[in-house]
Amino acid sequence: MEELQSFLLHYGYGLVVFGALVEGETVLILAGVLVHQGTFSFPLATAAAIVGAVVGDQVWFYLGRHSLQNIIRRFPRLGERLDRVRPWLERHADWIAAGSRFVYGTRIASPMVLGANGYSRGRFLVINILVGTIWVLLCITCGYLLGATAQYLFGEVARLEWLAIIVVLVILGWRFWVRQRFKTP
Repeated sequence: MEELQSFLLHYGYGLVVFGALVEGETVLILAGVLVHQGTFSFPLATAAAIVGAVVGDQVWFYLGRHSLQNIIRRFPRLGERLDRVRPWLERHADWIAAGSRFVYGTRIASPMVLGANGYSRGRFLVINILVGTIWVLLCITCGYLLGATAQYLFGEVARLEWLAIIVVLVILGWRFWVRQRFKTP
């Protein structure tokens, strides 16, 4: 247990940045549990998560701006689908930029499509920072409250560290399996 805590003290905030980049909610909720436990600092965990979340969405936005047309050439049906939603996208682009982070399955696709459709870089950055900050605060706060509830219900959370890690791994595995199973060829 001390080894895990030592590892988290040395690499934990970097893992939060990386987790916010690629995974999101699960890692941030776990970070919130660790904030409650005293392993992480709330301001540092929040700052690390905001950096990861904002950078991640900016990367997807710029990939969409510069690479989505190549992807559409390889997958013409995707282009047809995008053409059908383009008028709706143009009317509601600000709402899509703000809300996609909170809708499962749209967090990566929406910035790419917005980037490919010429949405303003500066406007996307501002919305991304504001909404990313709100999203991070919500996720870490939920994790903190989860940690507080677990401590209240089960006593010391330290005894549940491995259980929390197993739950996170099961959730990640399930999400990977769902993505692979329903991936269109």
